[in-house]
Amino acid sequence: MKNSIKIFTSLIVTALIFIGIACQPQHEQQMTEHMDADEHYSEDSIPLIYHMSFIQRYATKLYFSGMEENWGLADIYAHELEEISEVIVDGNHMDDGVDVSTLMESMLPPQIESIEEAIDAQDRAMFEERYQTMIQTCNQCHQASDYGLVKVTVPETNPFAQDFSAE
Repeated sequence: MKNSIKIFTSLIVTALIFIGIACQPQHEQQMTEHMDADEHYSEDSIPLIYHMSFIQRYATKLYFSGMEENWGLADIYAHELEEISEVIVDGNHMDDGVDVSTLMESMLPPQIESIEEAIDAQDRAMFEERYQTMIQTCNQCHQASDYGLVKVTVPETNPFAQDFSAE
């Protein structure tokens, strides 16, 4: 009986060891490969929504920078928006027969240029007015591309752990 208990205990311990090993995280290399999986996209295959999420992010940061009259930071975010919109334009994105790239090219870059004029003038009122126009233009583009359910608004609260003040 004592031998049976020892054998049973040994089997349980061995089973727990195997279960513990099996439940360990993957090897570091495999984990790194998984974490970097998005880097395997070619520039042409990155989904449009990925770019749009960055447009929303930088547009929000642009707004808070401008409203705080941090013109240098606002200029940085305006340039980021230009770069992302260029990627979308150059990506020839079609969605259900809608040429999103052409819509983007005709709608967003002119609005960014208009906002850059307000940034260069360091005019908060002009900035706010032109930002509002950009948001309206974004929503018009969403309507034109059959994504009218996507309605962007002027931000009300800062969602970032970032201070946008000039000093």
